[in-house]
Amino acid sequence: MPIVQISRIQHRRGKKTDLPQLAAGELGWSIDEQKLYIGNGTVADGAPAVGNTEIMTAGSNTSFTTSVNHTYKGYLGTSTPITTGATGDLTRTLQQRLDDYVSVKDFGAVGDDSTADVVAIQRAIDQLYSETDENDVRARRTLFFPAGTYKINASLTIPPYAHLVGEGPDKTIIKNSASAPALVTEDDDGQVYGNIGDSSATTPTQIQISNMTIRTTVAYGGLSIDNATKVFVNNVKFQGTFVSGGTDASNSKGVTVRSTTVLPCANIVFDQCQFTGFARLVDMSYDVINVRFTNCDFSTAYYGALLGAEMDGSTNGLTKGPRDIQFSGSSWSTIGQQAIWVKPAAGADAGTGARNVISYGNWYAETVANNFDGVQSITEVPVIQFDNDECTSTLDFFERTSQRDTDFGDSTDPSNTPPEVQGIGLHKKAVKQITLADNTSSATDTGIYLPGFTDKGVRITYKMNRGAKYRTGVFTISSAGELCTFNDDFEETSDVGTTLSAITSDGDSTAGNDTIRVKYVTTSDSSTDVTMEYQIEILV
Repeated sequence: MPIVQISRIQHRRGKKTDLPQLAAGELGWSIDEQKLYIGNGTVADGAPAVGNTEIMTAGSNTSFTTSVNHTYKGYLGTSTPITTGATGDLTRTLQQRLDDYVSVKDFGAVGDDSTADVVAIQRAIDQLYSETDENDVRARRTLFFPAGTYKINASLTIPPYAHLVGEGPDKTIIKNSASAPALVTEDDDGQVYGNIGDSSATTPTQIQISNMTIRTTVAYGGLSIDNATKVFVNNVKFQGTFVSGGTDASNSKGVTVRSTTVLPCANIVFDQCQFTGFARLVDMSYDVINVRFTNCDFSTAYYGALLGAEMDGSTNGLTKGPRDIQFSGSSWSTIGQQAIWVKPAAGADAGTGARNVISYGNWYAETVANNFDGVQSITEVPVIQFDNDECTSTLDFFERTSQRDTDFGDSTDPSNTPPEVQGIGLHKKAVKQITLADNTSSATDTGIYLPGFTDKGVRITYKMNRGAKYRTGVFTISSAGELCTFNDDFEETSDVGTTLSAITSDGDSTAGNDTIRVKYVTTSDSSTDVTMEYQIEILV
């Protein structure tokens, strides 16, 4: 039987000092330095120079990332490729290119919904924004959170200039199990509320948080903005443990904003955010200025936005209350009590307390302000309650009013309800159109109904047309309990033949007149109905 022998190829090996000139393509292994070389060959063969070239290994003095160059190529189609320099392409090392992007995973965070990531994430935040030269803006890189669930069991403290970005709500999740807010602002010396700004530390400012979910597994808050200015929160979902039918809990707050008297919070924006599953989705009592909520979604809470509940006029940071607070273009649903409640200042001087609160163009579902009992519940409360002045509701839509008229009321017996907006403020509704029938000799309901429990002044700006006849006017109502008076001031091109009036009536068959009803009478005019467009403003 023949003997089969497998040949062995042996390359040069030995100490680095003994490595000779290698032939073209010949390999030589430096045993002592753990480095690999290949021979260049001769110049005659085409080599740029005679010698040995090191092949990069784990033992090389230079790393792959510093020795490999990168040039941005852009679009490589049929058109002319991008040129990165004035006279040609620019190159950078791979290390430089990778350093443009910073991930929490570079600092040891895992994001597997199992590993405790709080130490790694805080280290990343501190190293990028607190331990760096604050005068060198190059150190303030965006910190990226790849998709995953990052478990934390203590608050993450957020210093000035922090910019935290995830891959989107319900993709990047910070999951908090601590009996404290998930995120809390701090100064650049690591000092938190009560000490922020001490020893001339830079206070929290220019903070951005976007594209992630802040989830709590206990009844505590999502984000506490303390003594901060210029904070922008975009496309963030704040998710707590509160469920429909629950009761108020002062620790369960989606977002809180806190100030001290000398360091008030100001210029804070929440855009396209979701707030769900907290007893109080937004809680602000401190001396805060200029906070905006735009295009947000508020759901599943006991209170929506509770403003001024703890303000007392004397405690540090609670002397004036939140001012210039706006909610616009947002939706509200499954909220047991008020969607927005501006609380009176307990024991405070006149002129203090939450004020200049504006609700503009918001949509309030029928599931708001009925203690989770449904439309026409006896436990209904106002959707918006302004218990301090300089507040306004403009062009808001209240679904429960429309739903009640459709499902429970009718044109002759409208169901009584608490007002959509109650307190000290202006409620300006959207424009509507109705038809007033021709030749109505007795006072007939227009379909304009207003809750009459509380004193109010009503201003209805309207336009009527009846064929070629036109009228513009202002119909005003003064209501006090069961009594109301009215006045119609108008100009018309010719007699439209329409008379408006207002009365109070018992809309729910209980004691007392509780509903303001606007009525009309029309003359006979060739069977021509009256088209009326109107907008209601209520001083509530």
